[in-house]
Amino acid sequence: MLDARQSNLRDLTAYAPTRVALTGIWRVIFGLLVAVPAGALIYIGPGGEPGAQRAAGDLPAWWMFVVGLGLGVFALAMVTGGVGRMVSAFARSCYLRAGADGVAVRLPKMGWFGRFRMEEHAFRWEEIERVFPLTRSLNMIPVARELHIRVIGGTEVVVERFYFQASVKRILEELKRIRALAGK
Repeated sequence: MLDARQSNLRDLTAYAPTRVALTGIWRVIFGLLVAVPAGALIYIGPGGEPGAQRAAGDLPAWWMFVVGLGLGVFALAMVTGGVGRMVSAFARSCYLRAGADGVAVRLPKMGWFGRFRMEEHAFRWEEIERVFPLTRSLNMIPVARELHIRVIGGTEVVVERFYFQASVKRILEELKRIRALAGK
């Protein structure tokens, strides 16, 4: 295991707290937008729509209440996750470093209901099996970019794009250049 404090690693890019906070703000806004119909379905749910005629094949009125509860839980997770991202934006000593010895990463790892913990990884080049980008898409529309560092034992470290200022492509090119210079 590589000791990031006692090696000659240099920062590849800077931590982007503003981008992390903006990601959190967007999550909070989306969660609040989902909370509105959730609240309406919970309010209307038990009695059904007032004055509505029911047909024989209609779902029971309480079904809207159940759907509203599901949306409410989703909205709660989005809002608290967004608040957690905004709080983690003020985390100190986050970095992505590389050098002839290897790679070191320190960034916040999101947990449940807005909680986070600092996660630190340091690997020698000999331990790293592969470094690759991954673009997550929804209906063929890219929604997130990540840098994956896969270690020989099967461990995989995921660095999401919004944590750092440089793009995933630029970070990957720099990592490949440093690895080639190190002869690994």
